[in-house]
Amino acid sequence: RHHVNPPSLSTLEVARAPPEQKVEQEPTLNEAANLSQGDELSSSISSDETEPWSHRFTYCINGSKHLAREDTIHSVFLATGLFMDADEHIYPIPDRHAASTRATLRWFIDLCSAGVGMFVNAYVIITTGQIKTVWHHEYPTCWGPNENQMCPYNIQCEGLFPNTPTEGENGWTPNPDLCNPSPSNTYPDNMLCTLRVTSAVSYSEFAGIMGGMLIFGFLSDKIGRKGTGILTSCFMVLGLVGMVFYTDSHFNRLFQVWSVFFALFGFGVGGEYPLSASCSSESHLDATEQALQDNMSQRQMRMELELAKSARRGETISIVFAMQGVGAVFGSLVLIALIYFGNQSAIECTSAGNNSTGNGADALDGVWRSFYFIGFLQVLPLLIYRSVVSEESETFAKVQARKQRRKAEHGNVFLSKILWFYAPRLLGTAGCWFLWDIGFYGLKLYSGPIFQVLNPGGSLLVTNGLILLLNVISLVGNFAAAAIIDRTSIGRVKLQMFSFFLCSVLFLATGLLLDRGIAPSWVVTVLFYLANLAGQCGANSTTYVMAAETYPTELRSTCHGISAFAGKLGALLATIVFSYVSISWIFFITAITSVVALVFTWIFSVDLTHVSLSEHDAQLELFLEGQPEKYMGRLNKDEHLSNYERWTKRHGSYDPFWASNLSAKYDKITSERKIGSDRRHDSPKAP
Repeated sequence: RHHVNPPSLSTLEVARAPPEQKVEQEPTLNEAANLSQGDELSSSISSDETEPWSHRFTYCINGSKHLAREDTIHSVFLATGLFMDADEHIYPIPDRHAASTRATLRWFIDLCSAGVGMFVNAYVIITTGQIKTVWHHEYPTCWGPNENQMCPYNIQCEGLFPNTPTEGENGWTPNPDLCNPSPSNTYPDNMLCTLRVTSAVSYSEFAGIMGGMLIFGFLSDKIGRKGTGILTSCFMVLGLVGMVFYTDSHFNRLFQVWSVFFALFGFGVGGEYPLSASCSSESHLDATEQALQDNMSQRQMRMELELAKSARRGETISIVFAMQGVGAVFGSLVLIALIYFGNQSAIECTSAGNNSTGNGADALDGVWRSFYFIGFLQVLPLLIYRSVVSEESETFAKVQARKQRRKAEHGNVFLSKILWFYAPRLLGTAGCWFLWDIGFYGLKLYSGPIFQVLNPGGSLLVTNGLILLLNVISLVGNFAAAAIIDRTSIGRVKLQMFSFFLCSVLFLATGLLLDRGIAPSWVVTVLFYLANLAGQCGANSTTYVMAAETYPTELRSTCHGISAFAGKLGALLATIVFSYVSISWIFFITAITSVVALVFTWIFSVDLTHVSLSEHDAQLELFLEGQPEKYMGRLNKDEHLSNYERWTKRHGSYDPFWASNLSAKYDKITSERKIGSDRRHDSPKAP
């Protein structure tokens, strides 16, 4: 099935001589590639193909630059992914399991467990738009000034709402115990809020997330994964506790303080991004070192597993990411249940104690505080687990040693020039994520006001029911993307471009119909749902997947973090700008960003469907050795290049057998060394 045979065992192993025998240093793979057939090589090599790799593999992280470099070269250039069939254009997508339904269920549960952070993130942050609908009904003087009220005769004072009755109308009079005497019968200052403060509740979350991505990414490499995980959980718990229990009779100050707690929670959530990426990278290192223990038959099995893993990588990442949609749906269900059991599902103007929106302020206060308390109950076990049960990553010390070795060998190359090497692809992942999150988070955070416009006069329960339907449709789109993203006829780039195209058309149509009022609200609502389905079954998944698979292991968390940071920057920009424009212009802006994102995808994005991640590590190693032209793997193949890389010829040549040819030269050199060593041992010693 594979045209390219894996290298022989002697190629993959470095002999280890007995302690009393001195062994000359073996050449690196780069040295082997540069040696001519006439070069004389001599060394003492022993080989036993039944012995596991680690018994003949030289590991050295004790300061010897040459030996440390050998370790990295071998683990990179001899990865199973480099010896898969590079000429196969259409990989058959293998079954997830050759085992029972129970194994498939366990596989799915494992993926869902890996996305717990995404679940909590969505439960608190993406549902902010729904929480705003509750605040809109509980604090109408803050969130609904200058808007007609559903129960005008429940209005307390004059001068704020357009449909305020005149004094004496149907017996209505201002509340003398509440209203300001001067100016006449107006609302007191402690019940009013500025637009800047109410908007800060949204964008403070993203400011915190962005700061957490940068700061905790640095701390994770300094104090370890366990300590960083405990800190991120502490910040999330602290933020949720403050949001649940802080109260203040001054509404403007109340939302100012809540903004701080939202930022603290976002700070912890932001730290989860680089933390999870680092743990994923270390899991890859663990698997690499375990592979060195294998014999030849085990390595062949690993090659089959690598093929299966690469063929379903997009699906795997998408399902983990889909836990964000699950969290949003769960949050919607919880909020609707709280509204229903809090007897706030209908507008009741005549009920005692209800405000001008027809709801009880005290009951709504208990609704949203209970909602966040349930979120607190989700994060608290995570904090306890990380503090008591979780242990520090076994590979943390090894990762640190490897970084020190790279710094000693390559100086500032890794910190500066290497990002320039990946700059075009970083423009693709970060740029598209930035543009998508402008629309995605903007529409999610403003889903409450959007549905209040699409469904004017609707009750709190109806509005949140419409948002629940939106989240369910989005979740269907997430799993639909997971089902088709690994098909070579579709792939990542085509799916993302088609998604952005549909979004631009549907968002533009929604904005035009809403702005001109030429269609009933249900038509506009259906278009809005279809636009979200198009985005979820495409751009929302592909931006995350491509950022996770476009970079080598040692850069994956860094570049994925930069891309995610750019996405949250777009979300922050949306929360600021959208608070100053009309609902129709929100749709116009998202249509424009979708068009720009389509162009960005066409120019800078690369499609790595079924390409092994080992290719990135091999390319990076040769780049750090100053010989990037010697990499001739699948990343140089035309179908896996961006248009920018094709236009600028920013790539090397492609040879499907480059890794096998390189290992064959290495195998020949080691064989010649062994022959030379045997001859020296057989020759008579001089008297």
